Amino acid sequence: MKRFFFTMSVCVALLLASCGGVKQAITENNRGSRNPFGGDVHEMPNAEIDTDDWFGASGVASGPKVRIAEIYRTALTNGQNIIRQKMKHAYKGAVDDYMNSFGNNAGTDYQSKMEAAGTQIIDVIVGETREVKKPLYSDVDDKGNTTCYLGLRVYKKDLADKLADAVVNVVSEDEKLSIRFQESQFRERMKQSFKDFKENNQ
Repeated sequence: MKRFFFTMSVCVALLLASCGGVKQAITENNRGSRNPFGGDVHEMPNAEIDTDDWFGASGVASGPKVRIAEIYRTALTNGQNIIRQKMKHAYKGAVDDYMNSFGNNAGTDYQSKMEAAGTQIIDVIVGETREVKKPLYSDVDDKGNTTCYLGLRVYKKDLADKLADAVVNVVSEDEKLSIRFQESQFRERMKQSFKDFKENNQ
């Protein structure tokens, strides 16, 4: 009987020691393995996200340090394209929502005209966008390359009114009457659509 208890005690001790060793090995071999990205993750320099007040984007570009001005322009263009797509998405959503709410199923041509007018204004606004912070550059790597990071914003204040003005100017009075266009409702829906759009926070 004593031999049985002694044998059991030895087995339990070996099992516990083995588990401890395995646990330690797992911890040592997979340190940080809870990170789904497989390593340390750092916040992007000059990162900008959408808020109630602005559309935000981060422009990033890499290249040889001797072409640093071109790297900057590419990063700026990349960031502007991101903001342009966000604004167009929010604007189209506002137009769709307005047309659907008022049952304007026959207003396809008018809706296309509205979207085209808004797109032209968006392109002008985004084309004038500049960074809100000084550009940041990474250290030059072994190949002589550096990365530029820009943070860009387009403020939403007055943006809906500018787009609504563009729409009102391109649509004839007859077209407005045919689809029962209510300008004040359109402006309010656009403002709400822009305010609610927070792509990076979802």
